[in-house]
Amino acid sequence: MAAYAVKHSAQEHGPLTGILKIVRKAPYSYTSKEPEASQAAFGGDIYVIEVRDETKRNRSFWLGYKYRAYEKHMRAGGALWPGDYKFKNAGRPVTIAEGSYFDTPVEITDPLLNDWLRAKPPAMTEIPAHLVSALESVLGNPEHGAKAFD
Repeated sequence: MAAYAVKHSAQEHGPLTGILKIVRKAPYSYTSKEPEASQAAFGGDIYVIEVRDETKRNRSFWLGYKYRAYEKHMRAGGALWPGDYKFKNAGRPVTIAEGSYFDTPVEITDPLLNDWLRAKPPAMTEIPAHLVSALESVLGNPEHGAKAFD
């Protein structure tokens, strides 16, 4: 199953903690990138990563939540989603949502994953299989306190 990174710029869109109340009810993310948005809607895992300090040298990455996407939505009449995005990928409602979240994003410290994220544009990007395990180790670490959507 494919996994995707969606970068959330804290400088442009505010911190992930600002949308967490809504995300906990029904996880989602925005993108304008195709075909990734369509491919993810068929059960892909989406990792939403907050990007802090938008200078390339001082950029850091923080894992906010992961969910399994099942839908892709465009706004009626061709309108754009907040942040001028074309698509909204959504998971299932919280009672049956698959994934987990952090009350406060957790910094990603894996050097290979950080280098890969730094090299990618600020759009939805498929994550190579060998890097997914680094994200899963952040989620699975009991010290970080990930909470399941369900």
